[in-house]
Amino acid sequence: MGEPMQTSIQIISTADRIRQQYLNVIRTASSDIFLVFPTINAIHREHKIGIIEELKKAVERGVKIRILTVEDEFIKDKLDILRSSGIVVRRIETPPEAKFKMLIADKRVSFFVETKDDSKASFAEAIGLAVLSTSKPTVLAFVTIFESLWRETELYERARESDRIKDEFVNIAAHELRNPIMPILSGADLIQEGIAQIQGSIDKDKFADLISNVQLVVRNASKLLKLSEDILQVSRIESGTFRINLEPVAIEPLIRSTIVDVEKRYLGEKRNTKIVLESNLEMTNDNEGPEGFTMYCDGPKVAQTLFNLLDNAMKFTGQGNIIVSAIAHDTEVIIQVQDPGIGIDPEIKDRLFEKFATKSTGGTGLGLYLSKKIIEAHGGRIWCKDNEKRKGTDSGFTIPLDLHPETTVMLEKELNGSNAH
Repeated sequence: MGEPMQTSIQIISTADRIRQQYLNVIRTASSDIFLVFPTINAIHREHKIGIIEELKKAVERGVKIRILTVEDEFIKDKLDILRSSGIVVRRIETPPEAKFKMLIADKRVSFFVETKDDSKASFAEAIGLAVLSTSKPTVLAFVTIFESLWRETELYERARESDRIKDEFVNIAAHELRNPIMPILSGADLIQEGIAQIQGSIDKDKFADLISNVQLVVRNASKLLKLSEDILQVSRIESGTFRINLEPVAIEPLIRSTIVDVEKRYLGEKRNTKIVLESNLEMTNDNEGPEGFTMYCDGPKVAQTLFNLLDNAMKFTGQGNIIVSAIAHDTEVIIQVQDPGIGIDPEIKDRLFEKFATKSTGGTGLGLYLSKKIIEAHGGRIWCKDNEKRKGTDSGFTIPLDLHPETTVMLEKELNGSNAH
C-alpha cells in the first residue's frame, strides 16, 4: 500500500471523513482487498458514493478482491457488475445484529464502519462511528475472521450443491424405479385374468401355485411402487415443493377403496385378520354429495395416510378385527384405526412420526412421517398411541371441514416454510 505507515488506531466520527477514508483505503490498496457488506441497503449506499467504481478500478490495477455480502434479486445487477470485472463475490447469511462493514486492504489496514440506521438511503445518515487501524495484531485478527467466514461460505456452497445433486439423484432414481413397476403390475393383472379363464382346464395344485406366484409378484411390485412414491414425496417436502390439491371428495368411498387396496397388499398371506368399517358421517346441506358425505381435501393423499395407518395395523396384527371409524363433528372429520395388535415398540414411541423411525425389517420409516406432513398440510392432527384399556393401538387423524381451494396456498406456505433448506 505505498509507503510504510505508522501503527495507529483512529476513531472517526464525521460522515464526510469516513467516506473519504473509505475511498482512500480502496484507492491505495496494491495487492488485495477483503470486504464485507452486512446489508442489502449498504450495497445501494456504497454504490451511490462511488465504492463500486473504485473497486473496479482497483481490479484494473491488479488488486485481487474478495467480497462477502448478503444477496437478493434487487442487488443482483450490482453484484453481477462486480463479478464480471473479476471480483470474487460470495453470499453470506448475516444475523440482523451484524451491522458493521469490514474492509481490509493488503493485510495492513482494517477499516470498520458502524451502521447506525440501515433504513436510511443516504450514507451520511446511515452510518455511525468508524475505526481505522494499522495495528498489525488487530488487522491480522480481522484477516483471520474474514478467512474463517470465507471458508464457511465455501463449505456452505459445497453442502448446497451436494444437496442439489442428492435431490436430483433421488428424483431420477425414484422415477426410474417407478417406470418399470407399472407394466409389471399391469402384466400381472393380465396374467391373473388369463389364469382365471383356464381355471377348470388345469390341475388344482398347479392353478393354486400359479395364483400364488402372481400374487407374490403383485405384492412386491406394489411395495416397490409405494417406496418410489414415498421417496418422491419426501424429496418434495425437503425441497419445499410439496403440494396439496383440494377438491370435493366423498369420504366413505375413499375409505372403502383404501381398505380394498390394503387387503390386496396382504392377499395370499395366511392371516386371520379383517378390516371393518364403522361410519357415522351424517350429511348436511354443506356436505351432501351424490356418493354421500363430501368435503374438500386432497383425496389421494388422505387415502395414502389411511393406507399407511391400516398397513401398520395389518403388519402388527396376527388375528382379529381392525376397526376403521369415520365420524363428522362440527368442525372436522375424524378417521380412526383401532387394532388388537402387539402395540407400539417403546424404542420408537417418542419418534413415530420422524423420518426413518421403524423397528420393522420390511419398513422404511417414511409412511408415518409422510402421513404427518400430509395431515399438517390440511391443517389437521394425527396420532398413534397404545390403547390403555385393551391390547393394541389406536391411530387416526382429523381433517377440518372449512377447507377450500383458496386455503391451499396458505397451508402450503406454512408446511414448506418449515421444511425448506
